[in-house]
Amino acid sequence: MKNKSLKARPYQLMCIFCRSSEGFAKSPAGKKLKRLADEIARDPDVPLTLVCNVSGNYSYQNPGRKEDTPEGSLFNVKRDIDILHKMGLVPGTTMPARFLVAKLLETVESSVGICGYGQKDSMAWKGCRKAGSGDYESARKKGAAFLVPARPLAECKETKKTSAVKMYKAKCLMLRPHHLMCMACFSAGPRGNGPIEADNLYEAIDMIRMNPRIPVKLHQGPCMVCPPCASYLPCKKICIGGRSMALRDEKKDLDVLQKLDMKYGDVMAAIDLYRKLFKAVYSTRQICGFGDGIPRSYEWNGCGMDGLPAYDKARKEGMKIPGLKVKSK
Repeated sequence: MKNKSLKARPYQLMCIFCRSSEGFAKSPAGKKLKRLADEIARDPDVPLTLVCNVSGNYSYQNPGRKEDTPEGSLFNVKRDIDILHKMGLVPGTTMPARFLVAKLLETVESSVGICGYGQKDSMAWKGCRKAGSGDYESARKKGAAFLVPARPLAECKETKKTSAVKMYKAKCLMLRPHHLMCMACFSAGPRGNGPIEADNLYEAIDMIRMNPRIPVKLHQGPCMVCPPCASYLPCKKICIGGRSMALRDEKKDLDVLQKLDMKYGDVMAAIDLYRKLFKAVYSTRQICGFGDGIPRSYEWNGCGMDGLPAYDKARKEGMKIPGLKVKSK
């Protein structure tokens, strides 16, 4: 069965926030906004395509004028294009709704100059009456919680306790490949001396230090480190981190596997796996910076792009795993 997907004009995403405080009108336009908001709230990961009317070679996705607002066709085109420009996107872009919502709130700071221009006497450029009202700006400050709720903190805390206990009982560690590098950076960083609430990195390191020969199985997707994380979605068992974190992390996993000449499902003693990793990967730039350290877009930017000193330190120290010595490159 084909996955459900949504289409929306860029201005409609802004309108959802602008109208959120006073509610949606009973008009067809208001009902459309409410349906869109309800669908996103029901499943924030639903594919959402931003469409608008343009005259160039993106016109294949033109939605037509049916959902234009009354301020005029030129205004409608300019407003949609202005929003896409701020977001750094093109007409027809499809992404999980939660990312488009987050991107909107991060990049479009005000309705002024987008939904209206202060030309009240103009026929063509009068704009929306709510432009500059502060309604969008106020809703933006409150964030997307009413539309895309965050994982409850209490759930994260409880999961931290139960997952850590379960982890220490495990005979084999299930770890996604790039988390081996995250563990190295964490171990040599300022928080590496004890557990943190956000994840189970410390617990994995601690278990390996206690038993360097504990088997590690290279796992595809979220692993034993992930359950307490606010960016982990338990019902779908996926990572929902911002900036397309899951996609970025999948590439990092594959890059690590390629460097190690291994595959998902392979099992190796932890000390041997780290010896192999530290021989093959001497800098986070190789994996987290994709080799050249160039952040090609918002979605492909992340930590360790230029090389993290913490990884270098962990590598030189053998991550303080008993018996692990690594030759300098």
